[in-house]
Amino acid sequence: MATAATAGRPDREYWVLWGVALAVLCSSAYAAAATGVVGQMPRIWLFSTVAFSWMTLDWNEDGRLLPRLTPPFVLTVGATALLACTTALLMDAPTSDVIRSVVGVPLQAFLMAFLYRSGRRTLQSPHHPHLDGVGPWRNAWARNWAPTCARDLGLLAGSALVSGAVGLLLGAVPGLHLGEVSTSVALQWMSHVFVVSSVGGATTLITFATWSPASLREPWLRILAVWLVSVGLLSWVYATGAVTMAWLAVLPVVFVALNRGLWVTNTFGLLVGLVSILLSPALNTLDGRSNLVRGSSHLVPLGSVMDLVVSTFILVSLLVAQLSQRRAQLVDDLERERSRVRRRAEMLQNVFEAMQDGVVVVDRHLAVRMHNPAAVTLLGRPFPKGRPESWTGWFGITRIDGTPLSDSELIASDFMNLGIHGGQRILRQSVTRVSSDPADGWMIFLTDNTEHHARLRELSGFAGVVAHDLRAPLTSVEGWLEMAEESLASRDPDEASALLARARASNRRMREVISDWLDYTVVREGTLELADVPLTTPVRAVMAQVAEIGPHVFTVDTPHHVSADLGLVRQLLANLIGNASKFVRHGETPTITVRSMTDVAGWIRVDVIDEGIGLPVGEEDRIFEDYHRAAGAAQSREGFGMGLAACRRIVERHGGQISAHTNDRGGATFSFTLPAAEWADELTGLE
Repeated sequence: MATAATAGRPDREYWVLWGVALAVLCSSAYAAAATGVVGQMPRIWLFSTVAFSWMTLDWNEDGRLLPRLTPPFVLTVGATALLACTTALLMDAPTSDVIRSVVGVPLQAFLMAFLYRSGRRTLQSPHHPHLDGVGPWRNAWARNWAPTCARDLGLLAGSALVSGAVGLLLGAVPGLHLGEVSTSVALQWMSHVFVVSSVGGATTLITFATWSPASLREPWLRILAVWLVSVGLLSWVYATGAVTMAWLAVLPVVFVALNRGLWVTNTFGLLVGLVSILLSPALNTLDGRSNLVRGSSHLVPLGSVMDLVVSTFILVSLLVAQLSQRRAQLVDDLERERSRVRRRAEMLQNVFEAMQDGVVVVDRHLAVRMHNPAAVTLLGRPFPKGRPESWTGWFGITRIDGTPLSDSELIASDFMNLGIHGGQRILRQSVTRVSSDPADGWMIFLTDNTEHHARLRELSGFAGVVAHDLRAPLTSVEGWLEMAEESLASRDPDEASALLARARASNRRMREVISDWLDYTVVREGTLELADVPLTTPVRAVMAQVAEIGPHVFTVDTPHHVSADLGLVRQLLANLIGNASKFVRHGETPTITVRSMTDVAGWIRVDVIDEGIGLPVGEEDRIFEDYHRAAGAAQSREGFGMGLAACRRIVERHGGQISAHTNDRGGATFSFTLPAAEWADELTGLE
């Protein structure tokens, strides 16, 4: 019972078909015994076709030429031999004929199956497509046996002819042995076996192996009407002997092949062929004389002619149906491929249109063949309909340093400077050939590199400022340590202690520089952790820290809560209150006021007010720039030009604004806004 995993185990369909084959073979045996006479060619003999189809049921393993000797296969062969023996005995055949039938009938069916299977394997015939709604066993049967092309039909015909000749040589049919019959009878028998085996084998395999539930969705009443017309015409031909009009009887098969599918055509042909087989004995005895072994009333029996005509029309119809099916499959495949290509083209077009990078395809003469919307956005103006005199002139493109750039140098440039309203845009360009043929041109990819370029300039300035800010305290530390070493050598510990104190002060200054740079980096890159922050908490914490330096006068009025990052708010206030403490007139006590009030809906404004040296005129906005230090008296105070830039970034990251001005007391007032705690959810939703 075991079969290959690819074929699946025999299921219910297998046993149903096995039983059908057994019933048909039994009926064939009874008909042959009832109508046959020893010494005459049997009038009905379907053993070769049914035994062949029956044997293929257990010959399903993919990639294996010979069948496995499974119990069902052995049972099939044994049942075939037993029925052949029974038929011969019922025909009162001699013992030698009985033995020949027992050996010849299974061998003929096996040889036909082997030749057909090996031929399909050698010629690499295409497998039948997968059947939906059927089990794995029948899919394997259809895949390995169902004819799919004209080559398979030719293989079936050749296998039937060779196996029929072997059966005639062995004497598989009682009373018919090549050495005991005339040439005319032998030829008549060979034509009969050829027709029945080739046509019957093809139609049987296609009908039962490739059946699926979808096959039932056909206009069967109209098909039945056409079949009845064909049966009526066949009956008239057989009754009158008008063989020359046989084409008219089987013409409906061609009509069905042209209008219906392969399975319907095949089933129709199978039923027409069965009727022809049942009616053909009458044609063989039309003139009242039977075809005896020792003689024949016709040089070419009319029954054989009719068999050949019917089989030819059925095979041609099957071929037409196969070609129609193949054409339909190719049309479906083509349509699916077109649909896939359309979807792919649409997808690529959508990707092309949605790309944020600009893409421009140009030919070898720099004429634009296609471009995406991002290219227009990045270049700042649409492409002209034709090629302008100069692309660099049309778009205002220069080198990154602002020097002119010619069209001949455009493709080789990695970076371009594009003049736009309100500033400049730096574009990074990468160029690749469309294909290996230079005539196809290039694909140009444009990326906005302005922010990156600005960041590089910022980092360059950052590095310069860091180097400058660290060089001075490092030089001081080195100088004070050398002088302390000399003092110790001259045995002057007091001077050495003073010098070491100055070295420690320079070291503290370096730590402050590094701390400020770290704070600046955190402000730029850190993640906000928003919470409900009462302003009084960070304000009083910062004031307590500042008060450790010396006496201060503080006024605090901050009853409001904000939705903000507590650590960043503390740093913001530390910078502003620290500046208010540092930038005071000589000899005065720092006086600082911090107050909060409701600004526009959902925002709290905080003012940090001092009575110090104030702000230089015209620098109220510039003091928030990176590394900028205000002119005038502020230059004499320690600082690195990063504190207020960090304040601006903290406020902007919270969505607020910051500003500064000189107040009526001569000092500075810094004002910034933060989201109110009770409005935080609504503001988040608006974003």
